[in-house]
Amino acid sequence: MKHTKIVLLTAAVVMMTQALGLSAAAEEETSAQSGEESVIDADSLSSDESSKETLTSGDYSYTLDGDNATITKYNGSETAVTIPDKLDGHTVTTLGSGTFATKDMITSITIPATVDTINSSCFYGCTVLEQVSLAEGNTAFTVTDGVLFSANGEDLIVYPQAMEGTSYTIPDTVREIWTSAFSNTKLTDVTFPDGLLYIDDWAFASSALTSLDLPDTVTEIGQYAFAYCTGISEIDMPKNLELIQAAAFAGETSLTKVTFYDSLTDIQMAAFAGTGLKEVTIPESVSTIGFCAFGYEDDMVTKVQDFVIYGKVGSQAEAYCTAEDSENDYSNNFKFRSVMSEEVSDTENTAVAVEETESGWQKYGKWILLGAGALVLLIGGGVLIFAGGGKQKKSGKAAKKDTQSVESKEEPEAADHEDTK
Repeated sequence: MKHTKIVLLTAAVVMMTQALGLSAAAEEETSAQSGEESVIDADSLSSDESSKETLTSGDYSYTLDGDNATITKYNGSETAVTIPDKLDGHTVTTLGSGTFATKDMITSITIPATVDTINSSCFYGCTVLEQVSLAEGNTAFTVTDGVLFSANGEDLIVYPQAMEGTSYTIPDTVREIWTSAFSNTKLTDVTFPDGLLYIDDWAFASSALTSLDLPDTVTEIGQYAFAYCTGISEIDMPKNLELIQAAAFAGETSLTKVTFYDSLTDIQMAAFAGTGLKEVTIPESVSTIGFCAFGYEDDMVTKVQDFVIYGKVGSQAEAYCTAEDSENDYSNNFKFRSVMSEEVSDTENTAVAVEETESGWQKYGKWILLGAGALVLLIGGGVLIFAGGGKQKKSGKAAKKDTQSVESKEEPEAADHEDTK
């Protein structure tokens, strides 16, 4: 049986700014309910095929690897698309990153039997897409209840944006939700399976979710994974969660309460920028807190008035309260409350940064490197800018899946505090 090759490339905006400034080509926030235009430009989605010569056949642009073709872009205007199994005599085996991105006229797509690789965000922004189907003989993927999966059911690739219904139960086999899989969908309620490990970049961005109940097995939440889900008010994070990536919950304006557990170690840049949070308790286990992760509006300049951080004395929670970086014009001044006492400290006098070493928040500064040279910046309106290629996460995750035993872990404790107000 042919082995399915899965390539996950970060779906993000690749844009040029003047002198690496703060200008952006997109200012409008994507919304599943408002139907506003996507913040991701289809032409900015790229794959590892970008360095190869691009050829054209009919409605398709493609590159070659030997006699195998990778479709890089669909240039047509059909509403029902049947992808050919050959282009100019070359066998089509791969759909590149963003191949059909923002093609808002497509209602159905049929994938040929020859395709065994689909790159991330292939169908991003297909706002009227109702159906994805497979030609007879395709053994690399499967479609169940209209949703596209890897053949073994462990990877959920895409939930068509225009599918009917407002609720969905993800099958128990799923271990990873792919980049942009549910972005901009109308779903208000999604049931997640125990055993889910990874939620990739933009997975539910700008969806209509009104609540979020993640299983404790989840260990990583990707960039912008739940950004601009404005209907979510409270989140109890998974008890085995280790990493929250950049802007994962940015722009959740209704979010007023979040609970973390002591499995968490990394909270990246702008993870909760632009939310409704007025205070947060950060567990001692957290060793890195990114630039503007808490206490900022989504412009990453305006501070939330009277924002309070609870944590242990000497922890990164306390250090973040007065973290500063003159080079990037970054300076925090948040109130810190020790979870060990009721005393409210003036952070100008109490928070001590790590000296002569790179502190946790500095690791994810205004410009951060991810994977193979991906440079990112969050700016107002929720645009994440990348310069260089995104990291390919699947290779690293495969090893984790072989070794991780969630059931063997002791249950982490919640980071909590007694209300002293």
